[in-house]
Amino acid sequence: MEYIIKYISPEHLFNRFEDICSIPHGSGNEGRLADFIENFAAAHGHYVYRDRNNNVLVRRQASPGYEDHAPVLIQGHIDMVCESEPQNHIDFAHDGLELRLEDGFIKANGTTLGADDGVAVAIMLAMLEEKELRAPTLECLFTTEEETGLTGASTFDYGKLLSHRMINLDTGDEVIIVSCAGGMRTRVSTKAKTGHYSGKTLTITVDGLAGGHSGADIHLGLGNANLIALSLIDAAGSADSGVRIINMSGGSKDNAIPSHCSATIAVSDPELAKRAIEEKERAVRAALTDADAKMNVTVSAGEYDGDAPADDFTARLLGFSREVPNGVIAMCREIDMVETSQNFAIISVSPDGSFELHISSRSSVDGKLEEIEESLGALASKYGFETRTDSRYNGWEYAPESVMRDEYIKAYRETSGRDIEVMGIHAGLECGIIKRAVPDMDIIATGARTLGEHTTREALDTESFTLVYNTVKLLCSRL
Repeated sequence: MEYIIKYISPEHLFNRFEDICSIPHGSGNEGRLADFIENFAAAHGHYVYRDRNNNVLVRRQASPGYEDHAPVLIQGHIDMVCESEPQNHIDFAHDGLELRLEDGFIKANGTTLGADDGVAVAIMLAMLEEKELRAPTLECLFTTEEETGLTGASTFDYGKLLSHRMINLDTGDEVIIVSCAGGMRTRVSTKAKTGHYSGKTLTITVDGLAGGHSGADIHLGLGNANLIALSLIDAAGSADSGVRIINMSGGSKDNAIPSHCSATIAVSDPELAKRAIEEKERAVRAALTDADAKMNVTVSAGEYDGDAPADDFTARLLGFSREVPNGVIAMCREIDMVETSQNFAIISVSPDGSFELHISSRSSVDGKLEEIEESLGALASKYGFETRTDSRYNGWEYAPESVMRDEYIKAYRETSGRDIEVMGIHAGLECGIIKRAVPDMDIIATGARTLGEHTTREALDTESFTLVYNTVKLLCSRL
C-alpha cells in the first residue's frame, strides 16, 4: 500500500500503524485485523495461536545469547472506538481510516484514530519483524473487545503463556501505570405496589453539573445529579407529608458521574414543598466545588392523574439513598490514588412501579469489591430491594517491588533524558484480569502520548510514539 507517513524513523513502525488503520477493527469487528496479525506473524516465522474470540498470541524466539533469559509478554487490544463527525459517511464495518500528518501528530479525517490501542498493536508488530532486535523470547498478546467490557482478555486461556513479566501498552501517555481498579455494576431494583393519584405535582430538574468519569474523576468531589435530586425530594418530604415520587430519570452511563436528573413528585402543598427544595438547593450549592458552579435546578408546578408508586416506595428509596456510600471510599496507602469508590450512576422510576438503579463500584483490591457486593445486598434488602451484580472485572493491586518498573524507569531515562511519572489509575485495564490469571506476573503499563481518545479529535504524537518504541526495545534487551 502507499503510505501517507514517510521519512519518520523507524519507518516500519509507522507503516504498521497505517496498516492497522487501513483495516476496519471496531469492537466486535476485529476478525480482519486478527487475520492480518496472524498472517503477518506466520510470514515472519513466529508461533501463532488464535482463539475463537480473535485473541491472538504470537511468540518470537529468543535472540542468540538470550535463550536462557526469562520470556517477556507485551500486550494490547486490537479494537477501537468508532466515532465520526456528522458529515463523515464512513462505514466502520468495511472502511479504513483516512490519515493525515499535522504538526507532528497523526490524525484521522473526521473520525477517531484508534491510537487507543493501535499504538500497542503497531509496536508489537514492528518488534516481531525487526530481525536485529536483541531480546528474550517475546510473547505478544493481541486482545479483543477491550472497549466494550475487557471481553477478550477475560476469555483468553492464560495457560498458553510462558511469561511472568509483562508490558501493557494502553496508557495513552508516557507514564508508568503500576495499579488499576477492578469494578462491578450492581443493579438495585423492585416492582413497587402502585395506587391511583390525582392531584398537584412538582417537577424537579437538576442539570448543568460537570459530570465526569466515575473512575478517573471520582476524587474531584463532583456533584451527582441523582443524589442531589433525591436530597431535594427528601427535603420536600420533610416539609410536606404528601410527597411521593411519580417518575424519575437520571444518568445515562454506568461509568459516568451523572450530570442530569429529573423527577416528578406528588405534593399536597406545592408552595411549602418548593420553599423546602429551594432551601436545600442553597445548602447543596454551597457544598459543591467550582467545577459544578453552573448547576441549574428548576422546579415547575403541574397536575397528574394516573398510577404512581405507593407511598412506602418513596420512603424506602430515600432511606436507601441516605445510607449508600458514594464517591471516594478509601485511598491507597502505598501510592497517591483512589483505592475504592462508588458511583450512584443511573436511576429510573416509572409510574407503573418499575424501579432500577445502577451503582458502579471500583477498587484495586478485589476483596473490597466482594465486601461492597455483600454490603450493598444487605442494605438493599433492608429497604425491600433486590440486587444483581454483573460486569465484574479484576483490579491490579500495587506491588511494592517490581523489577519491570525499576528497569523501565532506567530505560526511559536513557532514551528520553528525563524521568517518567509512576502512578496508578482508578479505572480498568486488562492488567487486572491478567494479574488474576497469573498472580506472579510482574506488570507495568505504559504508552505513547495521545490526545482526544474516543473522539474525532484523537491524535498520536509521533515523537512520543518513536520514543516509547525505542524504550520498550531497550528494556527488552536488558531483561
